[in-house]
Amino acid sequence: MKRLLILCLTLITLSVEAQEKIRFGKDQCAFCGMTIRDPLHAALAVDKEGTTYKFDAVEGLINFLKEHSEADFDQLLIADYAHKGAWAEAQSSTFLISKKIASPMGAFLSVFADKADAEKVLKKKGGGIYNWEEIKRKFKDSRFGLSDHRHDHHRPDGQAPIGVMGDHLHPKGGIMGSFRYMRMDMDGYLQSNQNIESSQILSNYMVAPQNMTMDMYMFGLMYAPSYRVTLMLMQNYVQNEMDLVTRMGMNFSTKSAGPGDMKLSALIGLGEWKDKSLHLNTGISLPVGSVVERGPTPMGDNMKMPYPMQLGSGTYDMMLGATFQGKASKHSWGIQQINTLRSGRNSEGYRLGSEFRANAWVAYRLLQNVSFSFRLEGTKQNGIQGIDVELNPMMVPTASINNSGFERLRSYVGANIAMAQSGWLENFKLGLEVGTPIINKVRGMQMDENYLFQVGLRYSH
Repeated sequence: MKRLLILCLTLITLSVEAQEKIRFGKDQCAFCGMTIRDPLHAALAVDKEGTTYKFDAVEGLINFLKEHSEADFDQLLIADYAHKGAWAEAQSSTFLISKKIASPMGAFLSVFADKADAEKVLKKKGGGIYNWEEIKRKFKDSRFGLSDHRHDHHRPDGQAPIGVMGDHLHPKGGIMGSFRYMRMDMDGYLQSNQNIESSQILSNYMVAPQNMTMDMYMFGLMYAPSYRVTLMLMQNYVQNEMDLVTRMGMNFSTKSAGPGDMKLSALIGLGEWKDKSLHLNTGISLPVGSVVERGPTPMGDNMKMPYPMQLGSGTYDMMLGATFQGKASKHSWGIQQINTLRSGRNSEGYRLGSEFRANAWVAYRLLQNVSFSFRLEGTKQNGIQGIDVELNPMMVPTASINNSGFERLRSYVGANIAMAQSGWLENFKLGLEVGTPIINKVRGMQMDENYLFQVGLRYSH
C-alpha cells in the first residue's frame, strides 16, 4: 500500500511538472519538428542548465540521445500509456512494442511506469516488453522508429517522385542537396490535338522543325532555418537542339546552351494531422537564362533563335501554390498545385505565358529500400504576349506567338531507391521517372512531345 501511494504521488508530481513544460498542439518535437499532439506517447528531457527538449514520441527521445550524452540530463520523462496525463522516469519504466498500438513515429512503442500495467496490456495486445537499457540497444545503429515519420527521408517513398519539386519540409537545421538530369524528346507536329505532316507546315512556312531535344541539368539546395520554413534554391543548365528542313529540302540544325532561370522558394508549413501535412509553396524566378540566343542558319550566320530555343523567360516571375501529402505504413501520396505568374515584358519585348501545373502521385514501398510511383501531371500554359521584332513569324512556326500555349496531361511511372539503411550512404536516395503525354492540346501548330525522362540523386541530412 505504501509503495502504491509513493508511486501515485510521484506520478502526480511528474505530471504537474511535465504539463507545465509541454503544450500539446502547440509545441514541436526537438528531434523531428512535428507538432506534439499525442499525450499518451510524448516525452521530454531537461538538461542540467534547465533547458527542456520536447518529443512527440519516446522514439524521438531515444534517437535524440544517440547524439547527446544521457548524463547531461537531470530528467527524462515519458508519458505513461496506462494513465493519461501521468508521466514517469525513463530509466525506471517498462517499454512495450506491440503492432496493435500505433505510436506517432511508427515504432509501435508505448511506455508504462508500472511493469504490471505493461504486462496486462501485453496479454491483450501481444508484443514484447523491454527495460530502458534494452530498448536503447534496440535503437542502437538503426533508424528504428522513423520509418513512418514525414521527415524521414531514409524511407524510399519519404520524398515525392524525382520530377516533383518542393514536396517536403525539413526539420530545423536540415539540409538537402540534389542533382537531376532531365531529357525531353519532341518529334512531329500537332495542330490543336491532331497530328500533321511537314508538308502541311511547309505550305505556310519556309521552314519546318522535325525534332527537338532538351537536356536539363538541375542543381538544388534546401535548408530549414525553422521547423515550419524550408528555403529552396534551384538552378539549371539547359541544352536545346532542333533539326529542321527548308521548303527546298535542305536539312540543318540549331543549338543553344547555357544557364536557365534561377528559382528561389520558401516552403511554409500550414498544418499537420497525424500522417498528413499541408504546406505553402511560394517563390520567385529570377531571369538568369538568356533570351538573346543566336546561331547560324541557311538564312544567315547570326540569326536570332525562335522562342522555344531561348534559355529563360527574361522576366521576374512569381510562383505560388501548395502541397498536401500523407503516408501510411506501405505507401505515400501527394497533391501539389503550383502557378508561375509572369510579369512585365523582357528586354526583347515579350513575356512567356503564365503556367498552371498540378501533380498527383502515389508511391508504394515494395521493399525496405525501394518504392515505385505513379504520377499524373496536368499543365496549362498561356500563349506568349508581345513579340520579338527580330523574329519573322512567317519563317518557322516556332517564331510565331500564335503557336504558343498548350494544355497537357502527362502520366509517369518511377522509382525511388534508398541507397542504404545505415552508414555513409544512408543519406542518399536515387530517383527516376519516365513520362509521356496522354492528352496534348496545343494552340496553333507545335511540336509533339514523345517522352520525358528524369533521373536524380538527393542527399538529405
